[in-house]
Amino acid sequence: MGKIEQFRKRVAEQYHAFDLEEAVKSGEALLREHWNNQSMMTLGYAQDIYNLARVYDELGDFERAVELYTDGAQLFSRHCVGDATAYTNCLNNLAAALYDMGLEGPSAHLFGQLVSVKRFFKHEQDEAFADSLYNLANSATDKVFEPLARSLHNEALAIRRALNNAQDVVDSLHSLAFLHEEKEEYEKAVALAETAMQLAHGDDYTCACHYLATLYDAWGQYDKALPLYDEVMDLTRERVGRTHRSYFEVAFDRAQLLNRMGRPREALTILAEIRALYESMEDTAPYAYTKCLRNIADLYKQLGEYNRAEAVLMRSLKINRKQNEDMTEDVADLIKLHMHCDDNRKALEVLVYSLMHSEANGPGLAELLIKLAEAFNPSTDPAPDIILNAVREMNDRAALAPIIDKWRRWENEPFIPAFVMPPPTDPGRK
Repeated sequence: MGKIEQFRKRVAEQYHAFDLEEAVKSGEALLREHWNNQSMMTLGYAQDIYNLARVYDELGDFERAVELYTDGAQLFSRHCVGDATAYTNCLNNLAAALYDMGLEGPSAHLFGQLVSVKRFFKHEQDEAFADSLYNLANSATDKVFEPLARSLHNEALAIRRALNNAQDVVDSLHSLAFLHEEKEEYEKAVALAETAMQLAHGDDYTCACHYLATLYDAWGQYDKALPLYDEVMDLTRERVGRTHRSYFEVAFDRAQLLNRMGRPREALTILAEIRALYESMEDTAPYAYTKCLRNIADLYKQLGEYNRAEAVLMRSLKINRKQNEDMTEDVADLIKLHMHCDDNRKALEVLVYSLMHSEANGPGLAELLIKLAEAFNPSTDPAPDIILNAVREMNDRAALAPIIDKWRRWENEPFIPAFVMPPPTDPGRK
């Protein structure tokens, strides 16, 4: 194996191992070897430039990435014989990198060039060309070139309809609906999503139904969204069971909708089921479980059941502490709860606990305090400086010792798994 092949293999291995810094070093050495061998005009050199540009791109060195993407595109243009895939990939990434550098004008121009190249190499209205238009439209969507994305999606949709490929038509309809959703044009988005749901089958129907439910939800058409969420929950449970992430997601969506409809007790019933499912699983992601607990606590707070809200939040806090996870949200919610109940002493104790374990607050202590301050609505809540002033007053160890001792004893208490009850019957379902 020659040096070029050795370097090429090393770059690939380091890239796939996410060792991007070393991949850059190996990639630059590979380019130097091409220079030594005078092989800079080959297709292999063009591909190596493109691969190295992707590494720089992922590292955030956009200037070097743009330089390499440009060189690669020029070389690929000379080697394209009836196939523009490599060239258009390079142009697409170059356009994206330019956008990331804030050069929106040149980026938009390149996306336009991409369309021209796709048309030049098109031989017929085939599935591959429709896929290219669809993928290019998605790239344009990501870079907020919405008019171009809409035009490309419509063209891809027309071809896919002519080819009678239902799943591809559904994908195009959803992409167009998303563009309208982004502009809050819900009536147009819903019309497209309804057509997509009529064409979809099997698992794709479930996804289409869920997307339409979220659109109705965002549009404020709650009575239309609710039966769709019901249907998705039933279909998801039949397909993957009640302990799959997709079931949890739609259950959360339905619970939030019920709460917005002024039915928090029914929302609480759904979340209680999800909590029981989490607690029955051996491998439970702490973040997902504690998010569920915080949602339950918020509903208890709305219902005025503050002791239950506190108990659930304390459970979430203990789980995150045991798992060395970020406790910021638990701390903020507990402090807000206590101050809502005019119990500034308890709020202070929670803040002291967070200071005891500031390393478990992901954003760091300073950002934690900022987040706590932002958690309060100045028009309705006591100002957070009530807590901060109290901390300043308690700057002697004698005053802090009882609080710290209380938390230490709490931490040493055995963690008792919740008793898992059978999931309750949802009064909102028929």
